Amino acid sequence: MMKTHLLNYKKWLFPGAFMVFLLGLGLIVFGMHQTVTILVDDKPVTVQTMALRVVDILNAAGLTPADVDWVRPGRDRWVWKSPLIRVESAQDIIVVTDEEEITLSTAERIPANLIQKLDITLYPEDRVLVNGVEVAPDEPLNGNGFILLQYKPAIPIQLIIDDQELSLYTSEPTLGAALEAAEISLGPMDWISKDLLTPLDEPLEVHIRQARPITVRVDDTTLSGFSAATIVGDALLDIGVSLQNLDFTKPKEDQPVPTNGQIDVIRVEEAVMIMTDEVAYQNAYVEDPDTLLDQVSVVEPGQKGIYASRERVQMVGGEIVWQDEQQNWQASEAEDGVLGYGSRVEVRTAVVDGQEIEYWRKIRVYATSYSPCRCATPDGRCCYSSSSGLPSQKGMIAVTLNWYRMMKLQPVYVQGYGHGVIGNVGGGARYFDHYWIDLGYSDDDYQSWHHWTTMYFLTPVPAWYPARLPWP
Repeated sequence: MMKTHLLNYKKWLFPGAFMVFLLGLGLIVFGMHQTVTILVDDKPVTVQTMALRVVDILNAAGLTPADVDWVRPGRDRWVWKSPLIRVESAQDIIVVTDEEEITLSTAERIPANLIQKLDITLYPEDRVLVNGVEVAPDEPLNGNGFILLQYKPAIPIQLIIDDQELSLYTSEPTLGAALEAAEISLGPMDWISKDLLTPLDEPLEVHIRQARPITVRVDDTTLSGFSAATIVGDALLDIGVSLQNLDFTKPKEDQPVPTNGQIDVIRVEEAVMIMTDEVAYQNAYVEDPDTLLDQVSVVEPGQKGIYASRERVQMVGGEIVWQDEQQNWQASEAEDGVLGYGSRVEVRTAVVDGQEIEYWRKIRVYATSYSPCRCATPDGRCCYSSSSGLPSQKGMIAVTLNWYRMMKLQPVYVQGYGHGVIGNVGGGARYFDHYWIDLGYSDDDYQSWHHWTTMYFLTPVPAWYPARLPWP
């Protein structure tokens, strides 16, 4: 019975097992049939396939990426139920450095990685430009158009500030901009070996001297300021102190500025004193018919005699340290001159005191007045008659004796007094060195005069007249 049962079971065992195998194989094949999304440059492509390798899936989708294209996961990777495959196409990128220009066909989009492909180490201060615009080296590039990537390495600057050395790297275009970016400030009197507008296209060595306080003593004055100069003379120029002639300094002008910044300026003055003594000259007078009456012309100019002495003195700090011997000499001899007194008469008219007069001579005179009982005779008597015999009254003008002899009865007009005639001799006028006249009045109409006025000699012109009026 048992044997018969086993034979019957064996009869159905193998067909059943085969059916189970076919069922499992079908399930496996059905399970391997998958839907895959492929992003080609961010554009989705969907494919249904039984392929398990990335390259086979791409082939199933009709995609054949170039060797330089990026495929993620890798082409030979096996995938199962992978949700996404990325394909990034390569692009020509022109990379320009200071030394070369290279075209890279790559799918790389990070500028730092592109530069690294050229075996260049990127430092923090280096600059990267894409199509002329500076970008962050670790930020991916956008777009698939033309790409020109420029690498601008930082320029090394060796700074020597006084006795300290400092190295810095910069991508700034000029030295001044680099110092400002590095927060290195310069004072107005600091010294720098290079111009701040120097372009940074090669490594530089720059020396900077910081200004320090300087004190300059000049005479009794102390001046303070700042200078980066190392030599005394240059420091003085910065402070605005100039040396003149024989001036000198302590320390000397060509010596280093002392550590305490103290400079003394000693003024040296040389004075040449010339003293003169003049010898007067005399003038002779001659008649000049071409010059108007009472005017003086110079026929031959006179010259004073001059005696001179010279003395040279040198002073240091206001004290005399050296004095030359006095030298004396005659600079010129006195020469007498010749003056011409005018004798040419010219008849003129004038309006004086409101009335028109015609005259041929006028002079400035000092006028006093008198009357018959104020004539001051030696015996105290009144003088009712004049030297000319005419009565002493208004219009009778007294002059010195020599004038009277030359101009007796000459009609005149005295400003402020009126018409008159020279007809009397003034007793006191001869004692003064200027022209003095006495104006006559009667005792009843007397007016006191003691001031200057002008006397006009009226026409007609006499046949003879003194060309030169004598002094009293």
